[in-house]
Amino acid sequence: MRFLQSNLLLIGSGKWPEKIKSIVQSQNLVLEITNIAAREFLKLGTKQVEALLQGNTLWLATTPENQLMILEQIKGLSNKVIIEKPIALNLDQLNRLFTHNRISNNKLYVSEPWRYSKIWRTAKNRLTSFSGFKKLQINRGGPIERDYMDPPWDWMQHDLGLLSELLSINDRSLKFQFKFLHNRKNLEIIIESRDQYQIEINLGLFQERTEQWILNDQLFIDFADRDSFNDQPICNMFKFVCNDEFTIDLESQIWLTSEVITKLEEIKLA
Repeated sequence: MRFLQSNLLLIGSGKWPEKIKSIVQSQNLVLEITNIAAREFLKLGTKQVEALLQGNTLWLATTPENQLMILEQIKGLSNKVIIEKPIALNLDQLNRLFTHNRISNNKLYVSEPWRYSKIWRTAKNRLTSFSGFKKLQINRGGPIERDYMDPPWDWMQHDLGLLSELLSINDRSLKFQFKFLHNRKNLEIIIESRDQYQIEINLGLFQERTEQWILNDQLFIDFADRDSFNDQPICNMFKFVCNDEFTIDLESQIWLTSEVITKLEEIKLA
């Protein structure tokens, strides 16, 4: 097995960072993985941070606010940085992320492993080759509630990245509708694209983990059915970022997420 030309510095604690570490280790992608809690990293001095990041790809897997504070802490460096979802919980956090992306030499990439899965490549080909109007219903959520955000924000950005590959940033016909339900524990988003899609996204609190795409009233993808595919999207994405020729336009990558966050902010202020 050939190791990648980068080690991994993973910042965050809890089940998800542990899963990332386990998957990357299982595929022997890097010689060394260093894992440190966000609070501990934020206590480090400039020289300690520089030494820790030297030769490392950085993976931020903590809260949006912690991630932004860490980006501010490393703004003078030049590292590849993977940022976990949610990237922002409001327009202020989103704008701070964009500002860092513009002024820093760091290369930022939002963690979207499903873009690199066989199941998505197959699904995308089917969707783009399917003629006629498409009615797509997405149900995404689970039973977990976190103290720093409403449940819809925990799940919202998982599907928007995939949908951004189907919709066009230049499509002026896109229309959005939003409806919070059950004391903001659930959110319904309607996205309409003239002559192409009507998309209904149901997010937030569910009795059990739900990750389904339903196309024209038929089950199309069940992302929770891990037995239906055998590739490693997380590893595929990590290899993409570690490639010497890696380049990305962050704002183009998350254009649809940005659009949704901006419109939700407009509703809040209305």
